[in-house]
Amino acid sequence: MSLTPQALRLLSRETITLRSDPPEGVRIVVDEDDLTNMEGWVQGPGGTPYEGGYFRIRFSFGPEYPNLPPKCTMITKIFHPNISKSGEICVDTLKKGWNKSYGVGHVLVTIKCLLIYPNPESALDEEAGKQLLADYDGYCKYAKLMTGIHATPKLPPPEFRNNSSSSAVPASTARPVSSGKPTPLGTNVKQNPSPIIEQGPTVGADTTKVIKPVTSAVPATKVPVAGAGAGGKTTAASKAKRGAKRL
Repeated sequence: MSLTPQALRLLSRETITLRSDPPEGVRIVVDEDDLTNMEGWVQGPGGTPYEGGYFRIRFSFGPEYPNLPPKCTMITKIFHPNISKSGEICVDTLKKGWNKSYGVGHVLVTIKCLLIYPNPESALDEEAGKQLLADYDGYCKYAKLMTGIHATPKLPPPEFRNNSSSSAVPASTARPVSSGKPTPLGTNVKQNPSPIIEQGPTVGADTTKVIKPVTSAVPATKVPVAGAGAGGKTTAASKAKRGAKRL
């Protein structure tokens, strides 16, 4: 049975929100021709036996949605106390704890939290529940093995690969000034004057002489050239004396 027009509008708005700004580690896949044909993805949380895995959940909406919760089935095989071998999920949000304001996103986030905090007291998979209580390390080891076999693809699902908003780098910071890469020809680059050398060595000058930075501006016509200065005045005076002797 199909949903009411009001429920369809609600589901449509939520679909747009989940696509544009999904919760961390959660994605949805929707049939454009039928919004009720929906699946969700939950990324295995870090620090759990499910890390590195991607778990697919199928939604089934009844005619009374959102007053009643959707039915959710875990399609990906998983070893978890609260998820049966047939994929049934035991969580209060999908039962008595349901609120019509929750929606699909809330369900997926709740399932993600269930992967972090399993509840062995309401186990659907008795084997997993008993092992969790009796041998936690053994439980983690086997759950991690199942995750590696059934839930870890070579590449993440497309819904995770195509979301690049978190890894986008602003153009202004994509290449720092100090990257050391050459500037393309024709690019106008503004450079600051060197704080060490005011003027490069002149042809024929002593290249071993260090020129210290000046502290005040000096007119270009008064900047002394290497080899001039006091030595220049002495040379002029000696020439004048030699001229006087000749006379």
